[in-house]
Amino acid sequence: MWKFILTTLWLVALAGVDIRRKHVPVWLLALGGMFVTTVSVYGLWKDQLEGRELVWSVFPGAVLLAIAVVTKRAGWADGVVLLFLGIVTGFRACIFSFTLSMFFVSMVSLVLLALKRVRKNTKLPYLPFLCVGYLIQAVMGLAA
Repeated sequence: MWKFILTTLWLVALAGVDIRRKHVPVWLLALGGMFVTTVSVYGLWKDQLEGRELVWSVFPGAVLLAIAVVTKRAGWADGVVLLFLGIVTGFRACIFSFTLSMFFVSMVSLVLLALKRVRKNTKLPYLPFLCVGYLIQAVMGLAA
């Protein structure tokens, strides 16, 4: 339960900053990195986490981070946050959160385009959608 609360607080803080400033401060990412490191070391120490699961859990974030670096179409912080989220939640929960977030950002984008509130090159903050995807996944227990 404490992992859920801390992860939610961190994602809400990131989402709020992303909405207001359209970028994420490095210190907030570092705070998440320290949390993720603590959780993963504890999980490995208590045999609650396998090394193979840890490798798979970083895969979605690593892919998004690679896409961000290569194409410059996504923010690198989005990939780092998804990478950290995967470590904390595991592969299945990360994939569900990512899929839900992409669905919601697509729907909002379509509505905003239809209403002519944005253009096709407008950048939307992604972290609020990832936060919503994570919360829905966690509350509904989709990864369980």
